[in-house]
Amino acid sequence: MSRVTEFPDEEERPARAAGDDGGDEGGRISKLSKLSYAGRISDFYQNVKLEMRKTSWPTRSEVWTTTVIVLIAVLFFGFYLWGIDRLVTLGFEALEKLIR
Repeated sequence: MSRVTEFPDEEERPARAAGDDGGDEGGRISKLSKLSYAGRISDFYQNVKLEMRKTSWPTRSEVWTTTVIVLIAVLFFGFYLWGIDRLVTLGFEALEKLIR
């Protein structure tokens, strides 16, 4: 068996630094597991508030213009698809008349 696929023995594992508990970047995983359920919810809520402060919100005029653009696009593609559907329907009706 290749050494790549084998698991190293206990003696061969590299020694960990003091305070290294296997988590990423200073043991975040173990920090979360040490918090109570209410503590984790509070931590989550605080992080959500922090991220919401970083969010750039659109202005009223930006929302209005993008809404108008979306409505125009919906109308355009709605009429376009209706027209294509109507043409295909007329084509099949004409083909049906030719067959009879």
